[in-house]
Amino acid sequence: MPPHHILTVGISLLTNFARARSLAVDEAAKHHRAIADFLEADPRKACAEINSLDSRTGFLSGQAPGLAVTLAFTATGQGKLCASLIEKELKFSKVAVHKLPVRGVDAPARDLDPEYARRECALALQDLRERVTSHIMRLVSGATPPPLLELNCTGGYKAECAVLYELGRALRLPVYYLHETFQTAVELP
Repeated sequence: MPPHHILTVGISLLTNFARARSLAVDEAAKHHRAIADFLEADPRKACAEINSLDSRTGFLSGQAPGLAVTLAFTATGQGKLCASLIEKELKFSKVAVHKLPVRGVDAPARDLDPEYARRECALALQDLRERVTSHIMRLVSGATPPPLLELNCTGGYKAECAVLYELGRALRLPVYYLHETFQTAVELP
């Protein structure tokens, strides 16, 4: 059975594009076509999720035939934008893509009341855990042999990484991460 990687998706693509163009992230998000071109020009440099997936699988150089990916992204404007652009790039590389929207907090942290932020973030993280767990159960139910699942917690914010790590340990699935200064993905113990 071909490998299937489940990735949390953050907005590294958007922030990298914004930094390269000296734009605010909100302004950068208005330039969909230019972001797509930025991603296409150098996928590993532009996007943490693609960088870590390629480091682990070698898919950009054709070393991972049959690779499937699930993009777990927040259902916010920026989350949807990044997931959509990453999906297009992965499909161009012949990767089968599933999308898994999860609850997000669509307001800057500075605009949130602390109690509201605590509650909304806890609900969003719970939703991530529940949806990824359900998705994994669907992937393995009835599949003979079951897919070789791995969890990539590079994208998203640190709390999402913690949730994916906890889930991987509970389900005995490999969990990996690529820090932007590393040359290779590291499997978490």
